[in-house]
Amino acid sequence: MKSLPKSFLVTLILMAVLTVSFVQLPKAYSAELTAPEKTLIFLKDVVKIDVTKYNATLVSNWVDYPPHWGGLAQEDVTYDLDQGNESNLYVTCKIREGMLHYFGLEVPKGSPIFAEPQPTNVLDAAKGFLERYQTYSGASYTQEMRNMLDTVDLTKDATITSGNIKLTTSNQEIQNDPTAEAIESTSFEWTYTVNGVNTPQNMVRVTFDQGVFSSFRDDWDLFKIGSTSAISQEEAINLAKNAAEDYTLQIYLGDNTLTDVEFNLADEPARAELFMYPKETLTVYPFWRIELYFDKYYYSAYGIQVGIWADTGEIESCESLSGLGPIAEEDPTESSTEQTLTSENDDTASTNMYIITVAAVIALVGAALLIHFRKIRKTTTKPEAIIPEESA
Repeated sequence: MKSLPKSFLVTLILMAVLTVSFVQLPKAYSAELTAPEKTLIFLKDVVKIDVTKYNATLVSNWVDYPPHWGGLAQEDVTYDLDQGNESNLYVTCKIREGMLHYFGLEVPKGSPIFAEPQPTNVLDAAKGFLERYQTYSGASYTQEMRNMLDTVDLTKDATITSGNIKLTTSNQEIQNDPTAEAIESTSFEWTYTVNGVNTPQNMVRVTFDQGVFSSFRDDWDLFKIGSTSAISQEEAINLAKNAAEDYTLQIYLGDNTLTDVEFNLADEPARAELFMYPKETLTVYPFWRIELYFDKYYYSAYGIQVGIWADTGEIESCESLSGLGPIAEEDPTESSTEQTLTSENDDTASTNMYIITVAAVIALVGAALLIHFRKIRKTTTKPEAIIPEESA
């Protein structure tokens, strides 16, 4: 067999090189780009901020391995963009395994400077955002999400379903600063469903504050579905009642001793919710959460919550519900064996309330100090503790 001419081999190699050069991944996911570079590209190409008008300072950049993600790498990037007296932006970006997971935009001063005029209608702004995100990421699933927006009426909150996608829209006023006016916040959230059961872990959400982009999250294909079979609601409630009958309600008294308290369950109401929940790392299974209520308050407890794996009927948890529940306050003239037999029990109840109040104040002060020091410690190194980001 004759060998191929050298000129023909050279031609084949050139064709291969040209073919590869024309087959490109979305530029934001190119392996050559760093996480900070991807952050600025998203800000420019998807949010449409005119980054040339700002002095961008990289505040922090570190890699984390959240345990609830099974060791997947997450790179956190924060930028401070200063334009001077007119505009200041603070950007937070989280990239998981090279793909954008979360993007947040805060506006401490002025208004964002966009590269082109943005729609004043939030619905149109959301449509444009998804279209640009699809171009940026190549995520084909966002096309149906974009199409669902054509049926949305933002004058009221709504839930729309298309195939395995459920869209929930919400408008609410948020009062972050008591001295300032409330912020009108609009959110669009797409949740993956399995046989009508929500999988809140797999979702896409975009929010706008005062009509301006605020945050974006994409966890659409993060969790696998471990099972789709589920016991009925009636069977789940019966299992929950059986578990509640074996449950021992214990209350801390003023001397820090636990006391067993007998209780009675009300026939109705019972709250039942079926959704997907992680049983294994990055794998979800159908899960029933059943709330059974007492016939009255027993100290601060008003019921029992039972968690059940819906595919097997296995009881996952059984615990008391405390605080302000759905039960109406009982008649103050009614005698209660646990609460009003003696004045000593009255004093105990007052002591419990005092302990709860002090604990709440300490928790609030601690939270305020934590937020204060987190704002101060914006460094270019990984902090000692990572506060979990918002949940699904």
